[in-house]
Amino acid sequence: MNKRGQVTLFIIIAIVVVATALLAWFFWPRISGFFMSEQATSAFLASQVAPVQDAVYDCVELTAYNGFEILGLQAGYYITNLNTLYFAGNDFVVVAFKDSAKQRINKLPSSEQIKEQFSLYLEKEGNDAIDSCLNDFSGFKRKMDIEPGERTITSTIRDDSIIINVDWPVKISKQTMRAKVEQQINQKPVTLLIPLGNILQVTSTIVECETKIDCNYEGIEWDKHTWNNPLILQHMTRDAISLNENQINFFIETIPYRPGELPYKFYFGVDRS
Repeated sequence: MNKRGQVTLFIIIAIVVVATALLAWFFWPRISGFFMSEQATSAFLASQVAPVQDAVYDCVELTAYNGFEILGLQAGYYITNLNTLYFAGNDFVVVAFKDSAKQRINKLPSSEQIKEQFSLYLEKEGNDAIDSCLNDFSGFKRKMDIEPGERTITSTIRDDSIIINVDWPVKISKQTMRAKVEQQINQKPVTLLIPLGNILQVTSTIVECETKIDCNYEGIEWDKHTWNNPLILQHMTRDAISLNENQINFFIETIPYRPGELPYKFYFGVDRS
């Protein structure tokens, strides 16, 4: 055999060895499980519960926060046919205005309506974003079988936070020589440090004023003593910009005071014309 043939043979052998090693490395977690006892397999699956829960938590948290950011910039709406006021590159949803009969209308969404808008966000893009974030649990499937069940995500708006309730059972399993060992994982609720309930109290005060005859909130002194809970205002700023004498955009922004908390913006427009 000439030298060129020997070199070619060695290259082929090296490729086969490397490919075999890579396949063994990739499939070994599954192959090794076949030789584990049921007790050891159960212990292994138990050790995977927290990592799966954490992965789901992180992806739901990111997606939900993005959703509520969109809602905040659109006066609590995800989709609406209300008019908007354009300012500095943004369209501000008008929630207080006069109808055709010149009656002042309040279209600021309630907490229940905002929850419905969040569900609409999940339906249109949020659920896909969660699935993309988790990448079909591919990081776990190398070690075990994983079967997600039906998923339902809802929200609860509190004064100082938003709770994302995740009803999403996930079954993990591993085949041993004698039996298939399974375990079901239930998800943890996700807490968003967004004081949306407090924000709605402030925005409701402004909009309710704007729906009364001759009550223009802009310019009214911010009297903390008129509030049942003055501490609501402690971590919040309010500002307003008049586009003209009848059209005003309001800016409510939070001041973070808890570890991990980010500023949150709630914007809306008022049209008195």
